[in-house]
Amino acid sequence: MSAGHAIDIFQHAAENNRFDPIRSAQMLYFPSVGELLVTGDLHNHRRNFERIVKAASLDMFPRRHVLLQEIIHGGALGADGEDTSLDLLLDAVEWSLKFPRQVHFLLANHDWAQIFGMAILKEGYDLTERFSRAFTLRYGGRADDVREAFRKFVLSMPLAGITVTGIFLSHSLPTWRDLGDFDSTILRRPLVESDYLRNGSVYKLLWGRSQTESSLDKLSKMWFSELFICGHQQQDKGWGVLAKRMFIVDSSHNHGVMLPLDLSRQHTIDDFKKAIMPLAAIA
Repeated sequence: MSAGHAIDIFQHAAENNRFDPIRSAQMLYFPSVGELLVTGDLHNHRRNFERIVKAASLDMFPRRHVLLQEIIHGGALGADGEDTSLDLLLDAVEWSLKFPRQVHFLLANHDWAQIFGMAILKEGYDLTERFSRAFTLRYGGRADDVREAFRKFVLSMPLAGITVTGIFLSHSLPTWRDLGDFDSTILRRPLVESDYLRNGSVYKLLWGRSQTESSLDKLSKMWFSELFICGHQQQDKGWGVLAKRMFIVDSSHNHGVMLPLDLSRQHTIDDFKKAIMPLAAIA
């Protein structure tokens, strides 16, 4: 893909993110009809992405939505040691341009780390540096232009979504230790630079772990939500339950899954368990 084309699709996708008709401030408000396919972290698992696209069949189901998160970082390195997930991200962005009212992105912690230059170490190398290397290798003298278009695309992503039945969707949630100074208004107002800083409220939302029943109860009251669906925390079997209210979806490996939700009805955690769709089962 040429530099000009990459810049163009990042710019168009960023505009679609900002002006998504179901978006208000940093939130997506899903309708009371149709279906939502919730995917977890992908981390450059191309085969699972292809399965998601096939299962979604968005051209046949105009009331079906797909929620994507954390596509970058992972998978096999390229010939020059670069992280190749930029290629999968561009494919996902192109897919979203074909179905701009159905494919939605959520901001995730690896996206944040990439645009703010924070090292993430895996198997002895820095994922952030390896991803940045891909811009230079693919786009040469225009690498900085493509990198800037990518940065603006990332910053255009919403932070969370919610269904009319009170299911809250985000990449992660603040840890119980961070709730005391967490600014919950980030979801309903324009963001400022301090929100994105390390230990700012966006950071705490994206990087949080070790959630407790008490912390989820507080967030439930804060955001008028009954249940939470997140990614971020690796699940060997593709999904897991934390503190009774939080369901975690992982799409990044061969046991990865996605979660179809009927937007017209109430759900329980047990409903989520029954609805889970193993991605490997999609031929």
